[in-house]
Amino acid sequence: MVGFLTPHPAYALPDELEIHLDDTTEKGKFGFEVISNYAISGPRVQSDEGLRATRHLLQLSPDISYGLTQNTQVDLQLFSSVGLEGQARMDGGRVEILTVPIRPLDNDDGYWLGALFEVGHLPATLSTNRLDSEIKILFGVRKGRWTVGASPEFGFKVSGTGSGSQPDVEMKLKLAYRLDSGYSIGIEQYSDLGTTRKIGPLDKQSQQTFAVVDFKRKGWNFNIGIGRGWNDFSEKWVVKTIIAFPFGD
Repeated sequence: MVGFLTPHPAYALPDELEIHLDDTTEKGKFGFEVISNYAISGPRVQSDEGLRATRHLLQLSPDISYGLTQNTQVDLQLFSSVGLEGQARMDGGRVEILTVPIRPLDNDDGYWLGALFEVGHLPATLSTNRLDSEIKILFGVRKGRWTVGASPEFGFKVSGTGSGSQPDVEMKLKLAYRLDSGYSIGIEQYSDLGTTRKIGPLDKQSQQTFAVVDFKRKGWNFNIGIGRGWNDFSEKWVVKTIIAFPFGD
């Protein structure tokens, strides 16, 4: 989170615990996925911006996508959550455009480069603004059994009274190794870096590392991970899942 001259410490998990690679929804078809995370323990230092606490909060983000072209899709993502005592609420939503114009064919070896544009109302665990936007740059390489992906991200306040006078900067990294069984094991890193005006201090920004497993079953894609936070401004332990499948054929 950001202030006018120096960045406020960043306390919350990213808007989505997902690292986009080079895949997009097939042209003319729909896709559906649900991103979920559960914070077993929250950050020791609580937000001073009135953000909703994440401890023992199950966050669910269903996402419907439609393939506009072979390289571009449009998404509608919704945010919802369920508290420890069963209280459920809708937390916002946003529209997204994902495009990956440079990429290898059919998941072959090679490099990719793309971008993701998002605008909408973020959940209260992330922002008190009415409207925020984000630009994510996607790039990476696949070589043999190894996949490396990276996504620097820039968040902007569109309207509202919350923080955001300078764009937030985040970085997501993924390293995965494919096993003979078809499973991939890997590491995902989610790091708040500060703002475009001032990077750091990193020990006062949320830093999360996840051990993850990716696999496919009958056209369904799964990503399951458990993550650890590395400072007092990060959730100590978090479990996450992503379940994705095509529909409407």
